[in-house]
Amino acid sequence: MRHFTQRAEMLFMMLLIVPCFFYSSPFLEASCGADCCCGCREGGVCTCDEENCCDDAQYYYCQAANCQYCYGRADCTGVIRPVHINPGLQLNEPCCNGGIWLPEDPPLFRPFMADPRQVTYSAGWRFDDNALTKNNIDVSFGDSVAIYRWCDVWPWHGQLQIELEGALWAVFNPCYESAPLINADYYGGVPITYAIDRWQFRLRGYHISSHIGDEFLLDHPHFNRKNPSAEYLDFFISHDFTDEIRLYAGLGWVVAQDPSFKFSPFYSALGAELRLLRFGFLDCKDVLYGCPIFGMHFRQNGDFKKHIDATYVLGYEFGKLTGLYRRLRFFMEYHDGYSAEGQFCKHATDYFSVRLSYGY
Repeated sequence: MRHFTQRAEMLFMMLLIVPCFFYSSPFLEASCGADCCCGCREGGVCTCDEENCCDDAQYYYCQAANCQYCYGRADCTGVIRPVHINPGLQLNEPCCNGGIWLPEDPPLFRPFMADPRQVTYSAGWRFDDNALTKNNIDVSFGDSVAIYRWCDVWPWHGQLQIELEGALWAVFNPCYESAPLINADYYGGVPITYAIDRWQFRLRGYHISSHIGDEFLLDHPHFNRKNPSAEYLDFFISHDFTDEIRLYAGLGWVVAQDPSFKFSPFYSALGAELRLLRFGFLDCKDVLYGCPIFGMHFRQNGDFKKHIDATYVLGYEFGKLTGLYRRLRFFMEYHDGYSAEGQFCKHATDYFSVRLSYGY
């Protein structure tokens, strides 16, 4: 299995590196037509500019601060940039007083597609999970609520937002008639995010508590149940290296934890995401796009004695180019490292799964 893992990691790295040399994409260009759109002149005032015309202007947004979202020839296009590059910097509603309460906009800091603890809605089937059961079904229910967004924040005139997040990750054993619950992890967090151009930053405090399923305990009467409950603080930086490649890294600290289940107080993670837009599609009528995706996520802490924890995903993504920019993903996942499930988190495992997720 170890030789297979090494070959798989080499293959995934090649899939990530090779497209870097060919990152031009049809999403990055707009063809000119006879009908002209409006453009943003100097000072951010939205006025018509006969030189800036494009047929697909509704799929681009303005970089200038005073310009709102473009949808049709009568609105501004400004410095056209593809909306999938940090869509959170686009505002769906005016920001007249320096900030917006409960903004209905995309998040400034997007979740990581290959993170086993991504806050999203998902379901999957795992094969050969050595830490739990050989075959299991894992699901998640998670979302975020933006409380307030500041629109022009010193020193770089970026955007700052405070949010509330909540999620549940649960694993079931489908091989039993009642499909008993094995483990459930409950999450609540308060992220503070900041974004400027291609850079995004997130400072987050959060809590996770873990609970073993009742039927699992009945079937395993000698199981030594403990209480993996802790509060965390972490800081992550994300950068859109190109319109197709995203890189990120961060550090975290366990602020407090239950004495019945101690684990290493410091952890780190890094990863990369690749969207092959040139092999995707753009549906102008439904304002929809699709493209192949690939992601990798690596975790490390003092309890990982043998090797770094690694997760790889490969699949396809559909997304809207308006509104909240939620995305639907179908993908295969390969995990090699340690379990992410509560009390089993110190158990080494590797598994393959097929998953469906909906979120950011």
